[in-house]
Formats: sequence, C-alpha cells, structure tokens
Amino acid sequence: MKKLYASLLLGLSTLLVVSGAFAQTIRRVNNNGITGTNIYSTIQAAHDAAAANDIIQVEPSTTTYGSLTCTKKLTIVGPGYFLDLNTGLQASPIPASVSSIDFQSGSAGSSVSGLTLSNIYLRANTVSITRNRIDYLYVGYYGESSQCMVRQNYIYYMTTYGYTSNDLLITNNIFTYYVALSNGATKGEFNNNTVMANAGASFDGFTVKNNYFGYSFTPTSNTSWSYNKLAQASLPASGTQSNNTANVAYNTILTWGSGTQYDAWYKLKAGGPGIGAGEGGVDIGAFDSPTGYDYKLSGIPAVPSIYEYNQSVNGNTLNVTLSTRSNN
Repeated sequence: MKKLYASLLLGLSTLLVVSGAFAQTIRRVNNNGITGTNIYSTIQAAHDAAAANDIIQVEPSTTTYGSLTCTKKLTIVGPGYFLDLNTGLQASPIPASVSSIDFQSGSAGSSVSGLTLSNIYLRANTVSITRNRIDYLYVGYYGESSQCMVRQNYIYYMTTYGYTSNDLLITNNIFTYYVALSNGATKGEFNNNTVMANAGASFDGFTVKNNYFGYSFTPTSNTSWSYNKLAQASLPASGTQSNNTANVAYNTILTWGSGTQYDAWYKLKAGGPGIGAGEGGVDIGAFDSPTGYDYKLSGIPAVPSIYEYNQSVNGNTLNVTLSTRSNN
C-alpha cells in the first residue's frame, strides 16, 4: 500500500513538477524503505548524483534526511509543514525534515520549498527560499550573495553575517522570534511580513513596508519604512518614515488562537486595523501581496498535490481514488 501511494505520488510529481523541462531528472529522497532508480536515502546523496537543473523531490518521513552542502543549481521540493494542523492539504500529514542546507558557490539559481529545516546558510546568488518552515536562516554566511529571495516562509530566527548581501527580497513571511538585518552589509526590501518576534526586529539599509511588528521594531537612519503597524507604544525616531501606526496590539489585528501555535494564527482579524492598511490598499502582513505572492498555509509548494487517497479491494479489482489540487 505504501509503495503504491509512493508510486502514484512520483507519477503526479513527474507530470506536474517537470512540466516542460524535459532535460531534468527527478531524484527522489526517501528513507522509508522505498528503493529503485534515482531514489536516495539522504538529500546529500541525491544532490551528489544530480546534474545541474535537476529536481530533488523530498518525500514525507518521520526521520530526518540529514544535511546538504549544495554546490549545484537544483530545485528542491518537499510536501509542506503543519500538515496535521491545516488538515486536508496533503494526503499524508508527515513533513520532510532536513537538518541544514548550505548554499555555496555553484548553487546560484537554486530553489527550495516545502521543507522543514533546522538551518539554512545563504552564501550564493539568486537563491529562492520559499514556503518552508525554518528554525534559523543565516544570510551572508562567510560568503557574499546577491538577488536572493526569502518568500512565504515560517521562520523562527533570521540574521546576517558580515559579508555583503545585496538586493535581498524578504516578503510574505511569518517570523516568530528574532529578525536582525542591521549589520549594514545587507541591503534589500522587507515587505508584507508578520513579525511576532519577541526578541525584536532591527534593520539597516532596508525598505520596510506593509508589515506588522508585534514586539520591538528598531530602524537605523538608513532605513525607509512606511505603512507598518507596530505594537510598541510610540514610533521610532530613526529613518525615513510615513504612514506608520504605533500601539496596535496583536489581539486586535491577528486572529490568534489557543493550543499549538501554527501559521493560521497569523491571519488578519476580519474588520481589524490591518485590513486594507498597506500601500495601495493591500492588507498588511503575510497573507496579502500587491504582487500575488500571499502566504500559503503549510507552505504547500506551487505544484499540484494529492490531498486525499483512498483504495479498496473488490474481488480481484483494486480501486484507487485520488483527489488533487493545484497550489499556485
């Protein structure tokens, strides 16, 4: 039964992930006893066997797939996260966990989505980090980077090192503990994020727009910030600012909840002060975007997925029912 489902999952992903990229090979990462051609038990083994532009499909497992040092341009795709809490999005509620990914020289143009990650180290150009659950994200980690994108992720901690990182786009993410983008070597945009970071958020050299900051917000004089809502009692004096509002409590703007904290808590409250409060009338925070990249619950990658799977035996006939949806 497990092998049949895995085969169906592979067939769907082959059809839909590759779509038009006929030179690419899909490398499956599976440590649940599934073996065969182009199937590997660790993400590093799949990377080492891959050619540039291949796709690495990381499949659900209760066991981590280890760490990856990435030195090739690859597309890495997992199933998403919080699948047990946001029910009905995938047939399996199990995530795919990776200890760390270190994007090094040679990995320019790579992308990763749908994974649960302990650490990401970013020191390559034009890397896209989208729709992941990340504990620690380090930018400019002992190496320079340019034109990287961090979009639609659920992140605990993000910080910069002393190496230059230019044109960094950080948009439509949820941050839950700490954001430190104030070393002066990192420049970019920080737009439409929801920041409930109780260790604070600090910026230098950034444009900061359409965000909610549920704890302290600290800009420098080299920060331009507008259309943000802040929980703190008064607006900071530093930077160039307009159309910002202080003293906006989190329970007036976010739906929040009880029990296990997860991404659905960070949706805006209907009729609250975040609705239509961004530049041009967009909602502030992660769940709206002037460019169409609003946050997606559970980080489901932007490819169709199987969200329901049923099978039954009638005599000598095996009946299989699949329900699929697109996730753009």
